[in-house]
Amino acid sequence: MLYVLAVMILLCMIMSLRSLFYPSKWKGHYVSFQHFFFLGMCYVTIMLGFGLLFTLLEIEGIQILVENGQPVSGDFYDHLFTTMYFSGITLFSVGYGDVTPVGIGRGIALIESWLGYTIPAAFVVKSFLNQDK
Repeated sequence: MLYVLAVMILLCMIMSLRSLFYPSKWKGHYVSFQHFFFLGMCYVTIMLGFGLLFTLLEIEGIQILVENGQPVSGDFYDHLFTTMYFSGITLFSVGYGDVTPVGIGRGIALIESWLGYTIPAAFVVKSFLNQDK
């Protein structure tokens, strides 16, 4: 069941990114509230998606994160809060260092941070370049 949830989460994130990176029929080539709302929803989708993937892997018993040098402890909500916090910090490239990835979590965190860098570039290209040609 956890794998089905993971696939569904990945599918939602892919569809969100697809709508950002592929041409659309946006009217106008300027920054508007609609564009910023769309950008915000992409960030929220990616942050929640990676946070939930980290949570699912932690529930499965695969250690992904270490908090202050110790494995993340506590109940489900503690794990969920820590993974969402880590996901947001990684996506926005802040990286405080209080929660760090280990094992396969390092690769997943690299992918998330790469997306955090490419989403603004795709937003600028999509907002300002003429797509009516």
